[in-house]
Amino acid sequence: MTTKTFLELLANNPQKELVFEYEANQFIPVYHITEVKNVHFESIDCGGNAHEEYQTITQLWISPKDFMETKRMTAEKALKIYNIVDGVKPMKRGTEIFFEYGYKDLRTSVYSIEEVEETETQLIIRMFVPKTACKPALKVVENGKNALSCCGPVPQATEKGEKTVGCC
Repeated sequence: MTTKTFLELLANNPQKELVFEYEANQFIPVYHITEVKNVHFESIDCGGNAHEEYQTITQLWISPKDFMETKRMTAEKALKIYNIVDGVKPMKRGTEIFFEYGYKDLRTSVYSIEEVEETETQLIIRMFVPKTACKPALKVVENGKNALSCCGPVPQATEKGEKTVGCC
């Protein structure tokens, strides 16, 4: 889900409780939005291809003193936090939004939105941890070719001539 779509969801449901589900029937208790990150990644994949990506990552944190509370923040309160962030450091609305969370034995992970359920009183954000992937193999599959064909040596033109690269 893009940051823009998520912010619109909050704006359209201001009085609803904002609930995050990180595993089936496992919900983050009362939390604080402690940080909103505009993240810029530059990477090189195993096939020698350059990539550039932007993300918005929202960090969710549980305060030990609030752990027994039952009322989570409303969409309106969350939107106020995003507006403060946007006023200081404008968010890139076309980027995918992620949520960073970990607590006690649950290792901190960055979650993506799988789906949103809207009830009369809640916005339930169902999250999942994206799996790692081989970008050259994904690109090959998207182009309708055999993914394994990307894993052999591939000639690639460079400024100094040609070099052989591959992935895996």
